[in-house]
Formats: sequence, C-alpha cells, structure tokens
Amino acid sequence: MKIIGTGIFNWDSIFVREYPQGPQRNRIFDEKLVVQEVGGTCGNVMCMLAHFGWETFPVTNLDRSEEGLGMTQSLKDYGCDCRFVTNTDKGGTTILTIRHGLDENGNKKMSVRQGSPGGSRFPRRCHLRLRDQAPAFIEALDFVPDVFFFDDPAAGYRYMARELREKGALVYFEPSAIKEKADFESIAASDIIKFSGENVQDVTFVKDYRDKLFIQTLGSDGLRFNLRGEGWVNLPPVENENVVDWDGAGDWTTSTFLNALAEADALSIKRLTAEVVKEALEKAQTEVNAIFSQSGVASSDNLVNIYGPKFEAAPSVELAKSIVSQLAKAEGGMETDLFVTTLAYWYENEPSASAAETL
Repeated sequence: MKIIGTGIFNWDSIFVREYPQGPQRNRIFDEKLVVQEVGGTCGNVMCMLAHFGWETFPVTNLDRSEEGLGMTQSLKDYGCDCRFVTNTDKGGTTILTIRHGLDENGNKKMSVRQGSPGGSRFPRRCHLRLRDQAPAFIEALDFVPDVFFFDDPAAGYRYMARELREKGALVYFEPSAIKEKADFESIAASDIIKFSGENVQDVTFVKDYRDKLFIQTLGSDGLRFNLRGEGWVNLPPVENENVVDWDGAGDWTTSTFLNALAEADALSIKRLTAEVVKEALEKAQTEVNAIFSQSGVASSDNLVNIYGPKFEAAPSVELAKSIVSQLAKAEGGMETDLFVTTLAYWYENEPSASAAETL
C-alpha cells in the first residue's frame, strides 16, 4: 500500500517531571527528556503506517535548522520515503515542547508549547502554494497512491486532495476544527473525515453528505461513525485499567483503521459498508488498547505481537527497518528475537553503515 501525506509535522520534545519531595512541593522537580523525534498528526500517521509495512511518502518543506534536519532523519529512521521532504532556507519547522507532571494533589497535568527554531514562540510551517507548487507536484507525480492523507486545510493541500481523488486515491482528512470555508472545502474533496468530539461538537453538517464516511472520536465514550448519511453508529470503548496516558492514541487509531481497511481490500469509499467500517474500527480500538496497555508508548511485547506475524507473512527491508527502529526505543526491545531477526534481514538485504552500527 502507498500513502502520500501532508500537513502538520512537528519536532516533538517530550519531558517528564519527577518530584523528589512529593507532588505537594511541585516547584522542586527533576526533569528529563524522554522523546525527541518527528510528531504532529501527519508525521505520526506516516511513521505508524510505515511500521505496518506501507510505503509512506510525507510531503513537507522544512528548514535547515538542527530540528528541521532532525525531523527529516527521524522520518527516514521510521521507514518513510522522504523523496518529497526538503530542507531549505525558505522552509519551516515547528517545535512542540510537551511536559508531563503532577499538580499539588498528585493529579497528572500536561503543558504544551509551540515554537520554532531560534527561540520564536510561533510555529512556522511552509505549505505548498496553490498557484504553482501544488500543481507542479501533481504534474510530476509518477504514481497514484492508494491513500492521500492531510490534516491541514491549506489551499494547496485541498488542490492535491481533489486531484488525487479524481485519479482514484482514497482521500482521508483529519481536521482539528470544522468551522471555516476551507474546512468544508476540504471535506468536499475527501472520502473519509475523522475528528474529535471535543473539538467538533456540532455535527449537523454531516447530513449534507451522501458519499463520505465521518468518524467522531468520543474519548472515554468510544467513537461513532456515519457512512453516507445513513445515521450514526456508536462503538463503545475497549475498557483498560492499565493505561498510563493516551498520547498518540488518535493517530494510532487512524493508522490501524487504514491498515484494517487495506487488509479487507476496502480502500475505496465505494467498497465500504457499515459492517466493514465497524469491523475495521473495532480492530483499531483493540490494537490501540493493546499498544497502550502498559504505558503511553508501545511496549516491546506488544510490538512483537503486532509486527511479528506481519513480518513473517511478508518480510521486507522497509518493514524490517521500521521494526528495528521501534524496538530499539522500547524497553527490552533489543533483546527480543524479532529485533535480531529483522536487523539481520535488513543487513543481509541492504547492507548499510546504519545497520552495521546497530549490529
């Protein structure tokens, strides 16, 4: 499967605060950096689908800063094909700093701050221009992806969605809000639209569409979907008492849902039925629940259970790279048989300095 994705890519820096004198004195803390890598909805979905063995093609113009170059390398490390990723002086890079801590009562709290290289407090993104860059991209593209994903309603991205949908790609739009003209134009150009119930509460607009699938996540109440205006179908949550946090769960849901549709040979709005959608979403809920059953990131056991059968059934260098990268970051991951097997497969089929260094 091939997917082109564009929109929001961030350089994520995630910190965790620990309180040696207890949360009651939460101004005294030790802070450690636990993750620093590519993020953002589109960035996450590209990397996650690469782990499922998809050919993923992110489209973004980043700057030449340390963070911008780090994002490009991070995308490559996760197995993305970065032929459409550039680092130029006119590009843009957004930094997202996330801090996890506790309030004085011991309750979890999180702060998020956006910025850009050089100390600016403002995000900096560089969209493909409608007047020249987006049409040139489509004109030069020598393949049609199975899926086009976007999460930013910029004019150039709407153009790409319309053109690729016309050529036969399934278009998936994941907005952070639905209220502006650009949001509704993006919906018109899409097949599947997924959004959060927290951010989009008024869904009366859904009744105006008869050729789309809408998915609304509802937090602890699960999610629901509406296919071709046939009415909302609710799916309850998968109960889990062992979750530490759900950061990234929405992006995992998108990725596992798309992968389930691919496995069902249903990457077309015409082939979707309520039963196919229900089964794919339930599978996504189950897999996401397993991934987050021990912590906010995937454990090595969960990764082995998810990717082991996939690699055994259809081994490839790109899938091997993805598995190696993810297991290397999971506790105990490098001691697993799957890590050894996939690393050896990678080195045997594509000898490289990176693979040799890991060996």
